[in-house]
Amino acid sequence: MMMKCLRLVPAAVLAALFLSACAPQGYTPYYATPGGNGEQTDLDQITLQRTACFGFCPIYDVTVYENDVLIFHGERFVAETGGAVSKRLPDGSFKKLVDIAKAHKFSEFDARYPNEAGDNCGPIPTDMPSIIVSFEGKRLNHEVNLYQGCRFDGRESFDEMVLAMDAVLDIDDMIGPREDFYGAKE
Repeated sequence: MMMKCLRLVPAAVLAALFLSACAPQGYTPYYATPGGNGEQTDLDQITLQRTACFGFCPIYDVTVYENDVLIFHGERFVAETGGAVSKRLPDGSFKKLVDIAKAHKFSEFDARYPNEAGDNCGPIPTDMPSIIVSFEGKRLNHEVNLYQGCRFDGRESFDEMVLAMDAVLDIDDMIGPREDFYGAKE
């Protein structure tokens, strides 16, 4: 009897039920593009990227467009991997990110720390991740690539800027708890 009922249910309905059971937990995606990059053309954007270290540093990039859509690409040591996952941020979030960048004079930071000559940062430890913050817009294109072992005048302001941006992005659920990756207990 059960088999007869299942034959009556169209395959599309079964597929929809199956796929809905696989939806990510903890946030509501605006849209998702597995395997795609999810980019939106002709919009100003701010991207924050964290790179690898020798360990369990989260590796991902997150882009926010001027229409307040966030696109997250997780690579390693994050909860969400395998494509672009997106969500709509509260209205005005992109503007908040721009205001944070302006308050910390983002456009005045060097493009790279350390630079090729190595003269804009003191002695640096090895095997640290980098943070890359970029703004691509109609009026400004600037990127700052900071190797986290680098110390320079203005580093405190840069760190405060990134922390303030992290608060607006609200992606802790996409990154996941650190103990999931290295087994630490709180």
